[in-house]
Amino acid sequence: NRLNLKRFEREVQLTARLTHWNTIEIFDYGNTEDGVFYYVMEYLPGMNLDEIVRMDGPLPANRTVYLLKQICEALAEAHDQGLIHRDIKPANIFSARRGGMYDVAKLLDFGLVRQTGLTTSSAALDDDLSREGSINGSPMYMSPEQALSEVPDERSDIYSLGATAYFLTTGQPPFVKNN
Repeated sequence: NRLNLKRFEREVQLTARLTHWNTIEIFDYGNTEDGVFYYVMEYLPGMNLDEIVRMDGPLPANRTVYLLKQICEALAEAHDQGLIHRDIKPANIFSARRGGMYDVAKLLDFGLVRQTGLTTSSAALDDDLSREGSINGSPMYMSPEQALSEVPDERSDIYSLGATAYFLTTGQPPFVKNN
């Protein structure tokens, strides 16, 4: 539908502003002559962290720290630009081979990104596009305020990064429903 396309275009435009080595790089985007939206992003050989843990088991603490320090740097740039990711989880962090190096962490999927510090009219549009007021994200990794449909800020991303660290080192999310 049209709103989903607008959300997707917004995600690409906001992500393209980010230049940190550990954020997925968007090279180009636009509309074709017949109106189809497109974007071109970097090719990443590797796997996401969810796949790695499910295949090989929990990661050693030093590897977890190495990967997540890189994501903290990527998040610092996003937060400095007023962008809250809102969906930090193992599946949205990629361990790539880049420049002859392994375990180059890449932050992916800014589909739920929220912009802070907007004017009233821009904030209303951002809320519409980011589905504010509804619960968005991955429940096993989202912060309590996000789960309560409150407006998240940078701390929500940090909480989710901590939940991701727990999964990486134990092989399970921090809160698992036991029957």
